[in-house]
Amino acid sequence: MNEFGEVMRRTGLPPMVVMRLAAQAVGAIYRESAAAHSGSDACPCGWCPHERADIDVLCSALTAACIRQPTRDLRLLRIAGTA
Repeated sequence: MNEFGEVMRRTGLPPMVVMRLAAQAVGAIYRESAAAHSGSDACPCGWCPHERADIDVLCSALTAACIRQPTRDLRLLRIAGTA
Protein backbone atom coordinates (compact mmCIF):
# COMPACT_ATOMS: atom_id res chain seq x y z
CA MET A 1 0.00 0.00 0.00
CA ASN A 2 2.90 2.35 0.71
CA GLU A 3 4.33 1.82 -2.78
CA PHE A 4 0.89 2.27 -4.32
CA GLY A 5 0.47 5.61 -2.55
CA GLU A 6 4.00 6.64 -3.46
CA VAL A 7 3.41 5.94 -7.17
CA MET A 8 0.24 8.03 -7.11
CA ARG A 9 2.00 10.85 -5.26
CA ARG A 10 4.98 10.93 -7.63
CA THR A 11 3.05 10.52 -10.88
CA GLY A 12 -0.27 12.15 -10.13
CA LEU A 13 -2.01 9.14 -11.65
CA PRO A 14 -5.44 8.18 -10.28
CA PRO A 15 -5.82 4.92 -8.30
CA MET A 16 -7.47 2.88 -11.07
CA VAL A 17 -4.72 3.76 -13.55
CA VAL A 18 -2.07 2.59 -11.07
CA MET A 19 -4.06 -0.60 -10.40
CA ARG A 20 -4.38 -1.25 -14.15
CA LEU A 21 -0.61 -0.85 -14.50
CA ALA A 22 -0.09 -3.30 -11.63
CA ALA A 23 -2.41 -5.80 -13.33
CA GLN A 24 -0.49 -5.37 -16.58
CA ALA A 25 2.73 -6.09 -14.69
CA VAL A 26 1.24 -9.33 -13.31
CA GLY A 27 0.22 -10.27 -16.86
CA ALA A 28 3.75 -9.63 -18.11
CA ILE A 29 5.18 -11.79 -15.31
CA TYR A 30 2.75 -14.56 -16.27
CA ARG A 31 3.78 -14.35 -19.95
CA GLU A 32 7.49 -14.53 -19.04
CA SER A 33 6.89 -17.47 -16.70
CA ALA A 34 4.78 -19.27 -19.30
CA ALA A 35 7.47 -18.73 -21.94
CA ALA A 36 10.12 -20.13 -19.59
CA HIS A 37 7.98 -23.24 -19.13
CA SER A 38 7.23 -23.86 -22.81
CA GLY A 39 9.18 -25.19 -25.75
CA SER A 40 12.26 -27.36 -26.02
CA ASP A 41 14.24 -25.49 -23.34
CA ALA A 42 11.36 -25.47 -20.83
CA CYS A 43 12.01 -25.31 -17.12
CA PRO A 44 12.14 -28.87 -15.75
CA CYS A 45 9.91 -28.13 -12.71
CA GLY A 46 6.89 -29.75 -14.36
CA TRP A 47 4.52 -26.77 -14.56
CA CYS A 48 2.78 -26.54 -17.92
CA PRO A 49 1.04 -23.24 -18.59
CA HIS A 50 -2.59 -23.43 -19.66
CA GLU A 51 -3.33 -19.84 -20.61
CA ARG A 52 -7.13 -19.87 -20.41
CA ALA A 53 -7.29 -21.81 -17.12
CA ASP A 54 -4.40 -19.83 -15.61
CA ILE A 55 -6.05 -16.52 -16.48
CA ASP A 56 -9.28 -17.77 -14.89
CA VAL A 57 -7.35 -18.59 -11.69
CA LEU A 58 -5.71 -15.15 -11.66
CA CYS A 59 -9.06 -13.40 -12.28
CA SER A 60 -10.71 -15.41 -9.50
CA ALA A 61 -7.92 -14.54 -7.09
CA LEU A 62 -8.22 -10.84 -7.95
CA THR A 63 -12.00 -10.94 -7.58
CA ALA A 64 -11.78 -12.68 -4.20
CA ALA A 65 -9.22 -10.16 -2.97
CA CYS A 66 -11.35 -7.20 -4.12
CA ILE A 67 -14.63 -8.29 -2.55
CA ARG A 68 -15.00 -7.24 1.07
CA GLN A 69 -15.74 -10.28 3.18
CA PRO A 70 -18.24 -9.88 6.04
CA THR A 71 -16.82 -10.45 9.49
CA ARG A 72 -18.45 -11.19 12.81
CA ASP A 73 -15.37 -10.20 14.82
CA LEU A 74 -15.82 -6.52 15.71
CA ARG A 75 -12.08 -6.16 16.37
CA LEU A 76 -11.43 -6.73 12.66
CA LEU A 77 -13.92 -4.14 11.40
CA ARG A 78 -12.63 -0.92 9.92
CA ILE A 79 -13.55 2.21 11.86
CA ALA A 80 -16.05 4.20 9.80
CA GLY A 81 -16.14 7.43 11.78
CA THR A 82 -16.36 8.93 15.23
CA ALA A 83 -19.18 9.18 17.71
